[in-house]
Amino acid sequence: MDKREKLLQTALELFVSQGFNDTPTSKIAKEAGVATGTLFYFFPTKDELIISLYLKLKGQAAESINAALVDVKSTKEAIKAYYQESLKWSIRNPTEFSFLAQFSNSPYLKRIGTDEISAQIAPVLQLFEEAIEEQLVVDIDVKLLYALISNQVFGVNQYLSSNKFTKDEQHHIIEDTFLMFWKMIED
Repeated sequence: MDKREKLLQTALELFVSQGFNDTPTSKIAKEAGVATGTLFYFFPTKDELIISLYLKLKGQAAESINAALVDVKSTKEAIKAYYQESLKWSIRNPTEFSFLAQFSNSPYLKRIGTDEISAQIAPVLQLFEEAIEEQLVVDIDVKLLYALISNQVFGVNQYLSSNKFTKDEQHHIIEDTFLMFWKMIED
């Protein structure tokens, strides 16, 4: 692992366990085994480190979700695959998901450009637009539908991660909660 990646991995673990404010860059550098100057070479500010980590993790999650959408035939199945893979990714990557949740509820989110956020959520908004056109779901603002599915993923992840479930039980919970979500939004 190169120094930049080591810094990102160390920062991820420290930010999740100690928070953004309580994690000094000197501690990140020390735990990563690099000089503080090296950290600032890659990330001139702590804010840039936090934002770089966010963008990297959002990219990894999107890659995983996009792979799950490859063979999907219908709009409803695509929305279901998005929901299921979002939860499966969060279960496989609990620290990363915790960081993304922490970031999304922090002032740092406002530092991400609206173009970047729009690009991240555009594929999901497009799915909801198609579902509305096909009269599968209620005709409401697609950004509200995105907020609903995102919050459901977060809530179900919290439930799954705070209980001991077998893989089979997790699968059934994900299936059942998607059906509940779908009943809430279907036309």
